[in-house]
Amino acid sequence: MAKTLKFLQISLTMALLVITSSCRDAMPSAHVLSGNMSFTRGLYQKAILQYLEAEDDMSFGKDVVYYNLANVYYSLGEGDAALQTWSMAEENTDNVDILFRIAFNRGVLYYNWGRYDEAYRSFRRALKLNPADIDSKINLEGSLSRIRTNVPQNSTGVVDEEDRSSQYLLDYVQRKEADSWSGKAAAYEEEEDW
Repeated sequence: MAKTLKFLQISLTMALLVITSSCRDAMPSAHVLSGNMSFTRGLYQKAILQYLEAEDDMSFGKDVVYYNLANVYYSLGEGDAALQTWSMAEENTDNVDILFRIAFNRGVLYYNWGRYDEAYRSFRRALKLNPADIDSKINLEGSLSRIRTNVPQNSTGVVDEEDRSSQYLLDYVQRKEADSWSGKAAAYEEEEDW
């Protein structure tokens, strides 16, 4: 139900933008909306075409088009194209929300590729942009855990200073957010799965 409401809310917002904007600006917004709908339905090739049409027609808002386009590439398994397109979105925006989402998505991509150091850096950047995001905190912890198990110690068997500072950061985040993490976990445990 919430998913339907969220979709309806986005659709109404886009419709309002289309109605209140000039005719010249309405078409690219319609292409973005159509691309979003195609993406949601799993029609990735169609979504790509609609986003590219929006890009050609838009004089502003290219950051959103590039971000959405990169997400389609990621969904198609085209990680390199996704990274390149997220970089284009990053160059065209100062919107903190988009920058956060790009950093988070990069982290997920790097993590899936087994590039845990880069995933860690991406999730850390995401947390700097949005310190309250729990998924970023969890993924940062997972990346750091993988780094610890995969990175050999130096020749003396001592953990490097950078690894130690990463551990301190993780411990700090866990202490700071322990209540909210345990509160959310308890809420999930109480739900019954039918």
